[in-house]
Amino acid sequence: MNSAHLHLVINHFPVIGTLITLFVLAIGIMKKSDDVKKTAMLVLILTSLVTIPVYVSGTNAEEMIEGTYEDVDESFIESHEDFALYSFIAMNIAGAIAILSMFLYKKPKELPNKFAIFMLALLLMVNGMMAYTANLGGKIHHPEIRQDKLPWESSAPSQNKSLKGNSETDSKEKDDGKEDEK
Repeated sequence: MNSAHLHLVINHFPVIGTLITLFVLAIGIMKKSDDVKKTAMLVLILTSLVTIPVYVSGTNAEEMIEGTYEDVDESFIESHEDFALYSFIAMNIAGAIAILSMFLYKKPKELPNKFAIFMLALLLMVNGMMAYTANLGGKIHHPEIRQDKLPWESSAPSQNKSLKGNSETDSKEKDDGKEDEK
């Protein structure tokens, strides 16, 4: 397994991990369960740890694919890489806060709901950043998600009009054929 393959395999964990953390933390807040809130912090710590190899393998993956594959749009690599750094930093700040919370709110201390709500808001932001980073990464190799390069948007307007014209002509010919049958 090379760096690019590793990156493709593990790059989903930060997005999914933050979603799971959000879900578990929201349940902990609603139920006012200290154990569930602390479980969410553990999931966040693990997710932030997995983010490290995702980020590192991304740098190595870039070196492997640049100039190598025809079906890779390299114009998206730079924006993906730049935003990945911000997401990586945000994720690891959230992970560091989660580690700190595990020491500050050790049993018998409870993790306060105010802190949990703060973490929920932070995780919403981090998850949004991770999702946007993933979207930028997907555009590198998936033309179907590139809004600015969809096949029907890249064709000239005159071609679209001529296509519409042909379909109108075709439908008129069909109507004429129906009238002849009557």
